[in-house]
Amino acid sequence: MNDNFSFRLQRVLDYREYVKNQKAEELARYRALLDRERDTLNGLQVKKNTVAHAMDEKCSEGVSVEYLAQCSRYMDRLKNFIDRQNENVSEMEKKVEECRNGLTEASKEKEMLDRLRTRHYQRFAYHLSREQEKQVEDLVNNRKVNL
Repeated sequence: MNDNFSFRLQRVLDYREYVKNQKAEELARYRALLDRERDTLNGLQVKKNTVAHAMDEKCSEGVSVEYLAQCSRYMDRLKNFIDRQNENVSEMEKKVEECRNGLTEASKEKEMLDRLRTRHYQRFAYHLSREQEKQVEDLVNNRKVNL
């Protein structure tokens, strides 16, 4: 853009850019946390399936009641951990969605100011070209008069 052009709201535009970048970083952090929570949940589910499969194999061989009771308690604890982890994943998904909405709003606000800046620049360029045309016409008219 032209060096003579100055946008009155440039500070506001810069601030909106900063806010947008902050929202993007926040969204990235929450996405990483969400991925971590999902990995933990998947690990717990795999562990539960492994224990259930091991229990089924042991039951077909014949095992003591103590072993079954212990496995049952362990499975109940795993189920509780899985339920809590499902809640954590749901909360993280909500936070990610909130951050995504915040980023969308920040992007819209910045884009609005970008368009406003572009319109102001176009007006400035138009007036500048008109002024240059006027100067050229004056120069040509003065030259004709002097000849």
